[in-house]
Amino acid sequence: MTSTAALATGVSARDNKLRQPYRRNSSSSVDSDSSSETPISYATDPDRPPGQPTPRTTKQKVDRRPPSTFYLKRWRDQTWAERICNLATCPASMHELKDEGMDRGMPPVQPIWRENLFILSRALIPILLHQGALWAFPNYQWPFYVIYPFYFLAFVGFAIEMVHRMSDYSIKFGTFDEKQIGRDRTPDKSVNHLAVGILAYMFVRTAFCFYLQFDKQAQPLFSFTWSYPLRLAAWEIALDYFFYVYHRASHEVDSLWFIHQHHHTTKHPTAILSILAEEWQELLEVFLVPLAATLLVPMTFSEGYMTLVYTIYVEMMGHSGVRAHWCHPVLWPLEYLGMGLAVEDHDLHHRFGKSGKNYGKQSRVWDRIFGTCAERIETFGM
Repeated sequence: MTSTAALATGVSARDNKLRQPYRRNSSSSVDSDSSSETPISYATDPDRPPGQPTPRTTKQKVDRRPPSTFYLKRWRDQTWAERICNLATCPASMHELKDEGMDRGMPPVQPIWRENLFILSRALIPILLHQGALWAFPNYQWPFYVIYPFYFLAFVGFAIEMVHRMSDYSIKFGTFDEKQIGRDRTPDKSVNHLAVGILAYMFVRTAFCFYLQFDKQAQPLFSFTWSYPLRLAAWEIALDYFFYVYHRASHEVDSLWFIHQHHHTTKHPTAILSILAEEWQELLEVFLVPLAATLLVPMTFSEGYMTLVYTIYVEMMGHSGVRAHWCHPVLWPLEYLGMGLAVEDHDLHHRFGKSGKNYGKQSRVWDRIFGTCAERIETFGM
């Protein structure tokens, strides 16, 4: 009995040790620091065999970014907020500093047709299922308490798939500035706020689409008109204008910086950190800005839902840091005018911090017109 208890105690201790955040020590490959600080390494991997040194995360001597350890907990020990944020936890390799001698070559160009195929094949699923149900049961109209959760969950499913897709491409192509620093993790102190922001984004964006556009008598699959691609492009440019005005003002007017400051605590974000914000920014970006564009450019419900999917795709793509020339799937013709958006544009915006540049998030139309474009570094000339 004694030996069995000792063995059980040893296994439990080892298991707990594996789930504790790795801290710097003499065996770490990260340069030691003479101070008493022991910051958490952003490259912590719960699956890393014990005894292996923790990879470097930055060229700086000490990585002073806020600790992120919630993802190391067992699922049953996580709070609801931690579970929501953990759905978007990126692979550990995305947070590691890459070797200076690594040569990935030129950033690849992601085909526009492939991205539109990805978006349309997912966005049409709930519309097709809804239409199929109307054909099968023509005398039955889905009540709101059925149809809203149906589209809401479809929207959430697309967002989760998008997060993991961006992570896969980040591993395949690398990330911008990866030889200087790895990508940021969701800080422990921001988990609760981020989880609420994620839910607010999903609920609010889909809710006002239903409130303004839903028609229970309409046939969802046949609610698209020939002008939808043009109106989609117009909606994105209008959205970008309203976003540009608020965004630039929050950077350049000191008294308004509090609106946007929390979002800029991440210098090298991932897709999920696109929603990291305080309440005022969430009110503007999640509700007022898209509402203004929606009131300006009329759409049917099916068109509005498709537009929401395209928009969250671009917002998550812009924060992913994927080292590729990845254009806007709708506004790509703006490339020929020097106004097209690429992933590096918003990635540089986060590195600039309050000093600004690249205020647009759907295009560079307004940045070009008002002279706030920044030169690209790794995709320069592309």
